[in-house]
Amino acid sequence: MPNGATQSSDPLDRLQRNLRKKKIPGLDGIRGIAALSVVGFHDQLANHPDWFGRIYPGRFAVHVFFVISGLLITWLLLKEDQRDGSVNRATFYWRRAFRLFPALFALLVWQLFTNIPPASRGNTIAAALYFANYYSIFYGRPGLQGLAQTWSLAVEEHFYLIWPQVFVFVRNWRTLLKGCLVVVALQIAWRLAAGFHGAHGYAELSTETVSYAALVGCMLALLLWHAPHRMPRFVLHPVLTPISLAVILALGLLPANAQQIWGIPLGLPFAVILILQAITYEWRLLENPVAHYLGHISYSVYLWGLVAIEIVRKIGHDRYHLSAFAVAIAVGSASYFIIERPFQSLGRRLISRSKEEVRAFPEH
Repeated sequence: MPNGATQSSDPLDRLQRNLRKKKIPGLDGIRGIAALSVVGFHDQLANHPDWFGRIYPGRFAVHVFFVISGLLITWLLLKEDQRDGSVNRATFYWRRAFRLFPALFALLVWQLFTNIPPASRGNTIAAALYFANYYSIFYGRPGLQGLAQTWSLAVEEHFYLIWPQVFVFVRNWRTLLKGCLVVVALQIAWRLAAGFHGAHGYAELSTETVSYAALVGCMLALLLWHAPHRMPRFVLHPVLTPISLAVILALGLLPANAQQIWGIPLGLPFAVILILQAITYEWRLLENPVAHYLGHISYSVYLWGLVAIEIVRKIGHDRYHLSAFAVAIAVGSASYFIIERPFQSLGRRLISRSKEEVRAFPEH
């Protein structure tokens, strides 16, 4: 349900206002639910392989992460460009590095010393180099084992490397938007072609068949920043909330290959509708202290979910996944407070100091 304070305004105006807040409503809660959905999905795969892909729509959850990443990164780039007249790509990459690298490398160190869950040295090196998606394609998905989740981190990192460059060089937003649309269409077509020819792992994991979801988020940001009036207003109608959720859950019941080839592209527009409506209506389900907290630790929960599952399996199986969720939240919380937050704080200080030095000595 939406918060009462915003029910009287026009939905599109409300969406625009909420997007311009320092903390965009709804996104923390969505990320928290998505991260737990992936944990449930992996736990289900480990303990109930006959139900692989059912109940917990883990594949859709990962693509929701991609859409949100594209939306947020592009929105931040647009804000910086408006404020400063340019985009500092070096600062962008330093922020990403301090945000993403420390927790991942902590996980890799854990993996090297404990091998819980089991992963080969090749798996670990591929994850460290953000090559895990292609390593999995080339060497077989079962071989990725304990670092299976790092395939999506590789896709996001490839997106981060390319998209800011394109954003800076293509100054016309209409050209940028049309280019994104063409690439999205080509990627989906390539994904379908690869899948229907039996290359299921490639279709599901490669950057060139998956990053369309992040580009959809980029397109949303460009459209809502430059021409919000062009967005169809029906997508914000509340009746689409249960419809979109039902469609995604129904597609989550498809067999694994059907999901990964055509089910996810088909369901992505409905996921976009849910994201836009969550931002617009500030649902209480997503706007509360618990949801905010889960959103804050979602990256660490996602990273350490397989470790949590393996720990629970060694202790004793829980068919309802509650133990896996609890351990994932506990380990994710430890990672967030011990590793993520301190390094993010350090990164902000170093970046701020660097900017002050540049202002003091502009000739350098």
